[in-house]
Amino acid sequence: MKKRLRLISIAFSISFAMMAALCLFALRQFSTLIDYSDQVDHTYQVISQIYLIENMLQEVDVNERGFMITKDSSYLNELFVINSKILPQTKELSALLKNDRVQSRILTQLRSVLVERRDNIVANINYIDSAETSTLSPYFLKGQEATKVSSKYMDDLRKNESIDLARKFENKMYYQQITFNTIRYLLTIFAGITIVLFLLMMRELKRRIIYQDELQNKISDLKRSHEELEQIAYAVSHDLQEPLRKIQIFSNRILFVKKDDIDDESRTTLERINTSAARMQELIGDLMNLTSLVREESEEEVNLNTTIQIVTEDLDERIKEKGATIQIELLPTITGHSRQLQLLFKSILDNAIKFSREDTRPVVSIRYDRVSAEELSSTFPEVTDQLFEKITIADNGIGFENKFINKMFRIFQSLHNKESGYSGKGIGLAICQRVMVNHSGYILAHGHPDVGATFILYFPVNKS
Repeated sequence: MKKRLRLISIAFSISFAMMAALCLFALRQFSTLIDYSDQVDHTYQVISQIYLIENMLQEVDVNERGFMITKDSSYLNELFVINSKILPQTKELSALLKNDRVQSRILTQLRSVLVERRDNIVANINYIDSAETSTLSPYFLKGQEATKVSSKYMDDLRKNESIDLARKFENKMYYQQITFNTIRYLLTIFAGITIVLFLLMMRELKRRIIYQDELQNKISDLKRSHEELEQIAYAVSHDLQEPLRKIQIFSNRILFVKKDDIDDESRTTLERINTSAARMQELIGDLMNLTSLVREESEEEVNLNTTIQIVTEDLDERIKEKGATIQIELLPTITGHSRQLQLLFKSILDNAIKFSREDTRPVVSIRYDRVSAEELSSTFPEVTDQLFEKITIADNGIGFENKFINKMFRIFQSLHNKESGYSGKGIGLAICQRVMVNHSGYILAHGHPDVGATFILYFPVNKS
């Protein structure tokens, strides 16, 4: 399933990269298209200005001729109005052509000719008003020559702009087609990828639903099997208790009734039977405690100071027997199962007292601190963004080799053999591990032979 999800993620990433690349390409082409469209519009404006100046020159010529023929002042007024607008109009054209050196040079030549044409018009009007003959004014002839030169310059400007317009229009149409094709391909690819990813996601969703149903069935079967095993364990533990009690009763009866007739070997054998039966009862009790930890219990606010007080009262006889000292800091209140927490601390403190050195009084210290998940990250990388109530329980007992850490939390795993003189059943630390799992916490341990052992408990703050 993880492999399929990875493939879908890779496919989505590739499709997203392709879409992003195509979008960037389309944006670039669209930007180029807009640029060429602006250039085409600019060229159209230049050509329109050239035509406007040319039309104004033609109107000037018409009004000049009309005045010369009719001597009508209306022609003269119109002539001066239009003639005054030609040069300002060339300034607007100059602003449009400021980035084109060739066209700007032609426009400069045109402006000089238009100035000459303007001066010829003024001189021609003055000549007409003062002359007493009907002979054509030489200024009129010069003006006509200037008009021809102006027309030539404007034709050159218009021709150059037309050539430039054709080139820009061709580029515009080219990029317009590319942009259209890019968008079309983009939409096609997007639609195809979307359909493929949708089908993959639907297929994966269908598999997940099937897997979820199968998992739910297995969980139901597992829960049912667990309940059955729990019932079996409870029944077996209770059924075993009665035969053990009878063994102890009958062996004690034999020792009491036949105490004068029984030999030493038989007495020793019966005493060993009693001891084994008692040990078996303790072992069954621990197994009952372990199996009871898998039952669901309601959580409550548990004051660990009260829990430690109850545990030390239960262990009071053993504490006095060993002359042990238990140093306790002020502990927090956590959310959890009161009975399970008592089993947890009782198992750890019991081990600390039990596995003490013969020549040293047991000293057990219980310290508290609040830490972040960073302290656990090296051992449990999955733990992030969480605060923990840290309880450290350290003793000065016989300790252990750190290479046995993974072994010590397993059921029926004891780090000391029978010949060592320490009677461990190998269940206490398994109970501790189970309790911490039930509280969504963590337990770590480290030790040094003949120096002591330290157990560190991490309870999550604000456990959900």
